[in-house]
Amino acid sequence: MTLRPPAPGRSSGPMPSVILALALALGSACVGGVSPGTGTGGSGPGTGGATGTGSTSGTGGAGAQGGAPMNDSPILPARVRRLTNAEYDASAQALLGTTMVPSVKFSFPPDARQGPSNQPAGSAFTMNDAQRVDPVLADKLDAAALALVAEARGNGKLAALAPCANSATGGEACAKTFLQTFGARVYRRPLAAEELSELSVGAASVYHVGADGGTYEEGIDLLTRVLLQSAGFLYLTELGEAGAGSTFNLTANETASALSYLLTSAPADPTLLGNAASGLLATPEGREAEARRLLNLPAGRARLVRVVQEWLGITDVARREKAQTVYPEFAGVAASMEAESRDFINEVLHNSTGTLAELLTADWTVADAPLSSVYGVSSAGAGKRTSLAGVGRRGILSQGAFLSVFANNNSSHPVFRGVAILRRIACQEVPDPGAVGIVVSFPAADPSKTTRARFESHAMNAGCATCHNTIDPIGFAFENFDGMGKTRTTENNMPVDTKVTIATGSDLDGTYADSVALGNALAQSPSVKACLARQLFHSAAARSDASVHGAEQAFVDVWKQLPVDKQGHLVDVLVAFIRSPLFIQRRTP
Repeated sequence: MTLRPPAPGRSSGPMPSVILALALALGSACVGGVSPGTGTGGSGPGTGGATGTGSTSGTGGAGAQGGAPMNDSPILPARVRRLTNAEYDASAQALLGTTMVPSVKFSFPPDARQGPSNQPAGSAFTMNDAQRVDPVLADKLDAAALALVAEARGNGKLAALAPCANSATGGEACAKTFLQTFGARVYRRPLAAEELSELSVGAASVYHVGADGGTYEEGIDLLTRVLLQSAGFLYLTELGEAGAGSTFNLTANETASALSYLLTSAPADPTLLGNAASGLLATPEGREAEARRLLNLPAGRARLVRVVQEWLGITDVARREKAQTVYPEFAGVAASMEAESRDFINEVLHNSTGTLAELLTADWTVADAPLSSVYGVSSAGAGKRTSLAGVGRRGILSQGAFLSVFANNNSSHPVFRGVAILRRIACQEVPDPGAVGIVVSFPAADPSKTTRARFESHAMNAGCATCHNTIDPIGFAFENFDGMGKTRTTENNMPVDTKVTIATGSDLDGTYADSVALGNALAQSPSVKACLARQLFHSAAARSDASVHGAEQAFVDVWKQLPVDKQGHLVDVLVAFIRSPLFIQRRTP
């Protein structure tokens, strides 16, 4: 069997999810599902059994990678998407009050991400159409559901959720009530009559499979396991009301879910659901008020920090490895680097200006004592701002997380750093070498040269110079940092040169003494601020391929209407998307 969410344009009513889930619960072999997003490197319709290795693509603006046809419609396509691992965890916790983190406990496969998969192309946001339910994940979902139900039965949670005064004669009616209350929370909408019947009415229903020959409690337990593996739970819909035309608005419940998962990675809370039911979310002002409320919650703060980390490609630094013989200190501070980026972003967004400029140019960071020692500064203490005065290190691009991710395990890498900044920060297209028939061969290690001297050979090769004359100077500006982000003034007993002249044909062109000067230019660049708008669109729309080109451009036009001082403010840019019709309007693909 294959888990298939409803096709775009179809009502978000009954789904064949319970068939798959029941089979899983009974131990049958089931294979993976699809969403109408992309398979590996593509964006056409998926096929049964597709695994979660694909990604929607796009570099800079709405690129035409991955085979996605260009679409100039200013409206996003209707779709369904699978919950990310973090969203699954938060949903299970909200529903059953568990402190378990199922995706970690049961080793769910990593989320697929938007963007090309080759380093450092820019795969970024986990919220996207490429998530799948493949056979590996199906097994783990089954194990997680078993554990969650066992815990909820043991601690009395299920007994409270599904009481029954007389289960001997009224078990089916109690099960139906359970579905109308708890089941509606699982599906994030009321269940249709067909779903209620399939799940609770008659000998062949899920409830009776568990209860007949057993107990009422066993029927509820099986029903809960099925719900936790159903498409209604695992997939978020953006399909509108049944019978909607070629363009339509999301339902109130879909709007509430879109807001809550975008801003908190969790289901809608009672306040949001109440405002959805009252019609408040149909207005820009109502959506903005709810967005700002949610962003002030701990989950909202954490979610926005994660968006920035994914955008910059600096997640999971703590699990990276460096050659111990070259960087013996790295293993001891890798976790500190990940914590620094998280705490620094949080401080900028929630306790300071909240701007792109401060992210890129702050003369302080939030670093513990071991990492501060690597930086050559004195730590101000846990959670406090550590001054970077007197050292040539400013903003997030000079932190260990960024510098160590975009490097080799035994050296710095100007190309990785240059491409990352061009694609992620400036939204400038950088062709993948393989796409233009070039076999990548980086300069060999040479103890008689600096890394910059080795990589400058690119400019001598006519086949490489066109791209590398743009890429490499940006990376060279960061050569005063080694492959783990430690400051250096010499390499191989030769002075490090960070002075660069950049010629990209953009407002970044100029001569810069080092990464600090370049960071200041990035922070003031109108094109970089526009890139921020594009990247936040990619995160919020969960798409970045050419099929949403028109919608992306429509949002950039919305962004341009913001006051200049708001255009680089991350929360205001995100709220501008939520206020716009783009957030609630959809089209059939």
